[in-house]
Amino acid sequence: MRIAINGLACSESMTGIGRMTLSSLRAVLRQNMHDEFFLFLPKDAPADVGLEADNLELIRTDVSLKQAVKSVLFEEFQMPRRLRGARIDLYYAPSFLLPAFPGADAEVICVHDLAWRFFPKSKSTMFRTYMNTRLPAALKRAHSIVCVSQSTADDLMELYPKTEKDKVRVVYNGVDLDVFKPGETSGDQSPFVAVVGNQDPRKNTSTLLEAFPIFRARLRPYRLVMVGPGQTPDVKPPAVDVVGWVGDEELASLYRRASMVVQPSLYEGFGLPLLEAMACGTAVACADIKVFREIAHDAAHYFDPRDATSIAKAMEALAVDDSKRERLGQAGLERARGFSWDNSAKDLLSIFREATR
Repeated sequence: MRIAINGLACSESMTGIGRMTLSSLRAVLRQNMHDEFFLFLPKDAPADVGLEADNLELIRTDVSLKQAVKSVLFEEFQMPRRLRGARIDLYYAPSFLLPAFPGADAEVICVHDLAWRFFPKSKSTMFRTYMNTRLPAALKRAHSIVCVSQSTADDLMELYPKTEKDKVRVVYNGVDLDVFKPGETSGDQSPFVAVVGNQDPRKNTSTLLEAFPIFRARLRPYRLVMVGPGQTPDVKPPAVDVVGWVGDEELASLYRRASMVVQPSLYEGFGLPLLEAMACGTAVACADIKVFREIAHDAAHYFDPRDATSIAKAMEALAVDDSKRERLGQAGLERARGFSWDNSAKDLLSIFREATR
């Protein structure tokens, strides 16, 4: 079987979808040495994407997702021609949508979240219009629809009730346990709280920035470290450090050094930073939202993400109670071990085989 994967989200400063694409494909290649894989990359992909296999061909395109119109035209019209020219049997789109017309015998899409429907102001009018126009057609045409959590699958069926339920499959994201794992930390550093995300309003970092001074008024040594692309708050309270985008190794080191990781999102489709922090054995305080309950279960301390005082109290509860922080860190470590990219790859390969029967 010849399988093509849309990897245009795998840019130099990739976020969740790009990281998920590379991580899942890396695990797929470990399990499948017989089928042929073709990964379409953007022109701003890293020189080394960390993938190497005899049955993989990396195809670098001349488009980038930063060029919205050009990348859309490529995905809609050039991609199917490229797929037909390469005699592709199955096309996998990890980023929601399918081309205007088929380029392969079977097509599979992945739906990560429906943020633009629940938080319209978090996305541009052009983005919302494009997704609202194109997603229903993709849902109808796809042979299978991968959702990264049961929460996302439920949201999908609620918002798009005409979707064939039998096509929807939950395949959880995984975590690279060789990178995100407990390890030595420096004991001579000031304690800090870490948050990983971006400036999307649904990530809710603005409320965390309201909560942090309340927390720090009682626990002054603490700092807040904000990690992720675009983390440039308009108003930055004292003791807040903005790191920006970092690679996986540096991110794992930051998780291990943090006293706790706080994730205040109002909505997520999965929540990879939550899982990564847990895999490092770091205590997590997070928003009490459906998907975080699904992923973390009882391995996190929950708070009301719309209430700055609730967030501050949650951080204080972990900061002052060493035994609770240690207990949650251990519970998170055990919970994270159930999420592996190898499990995700096994499920994906099964879906691919079903789609091509």
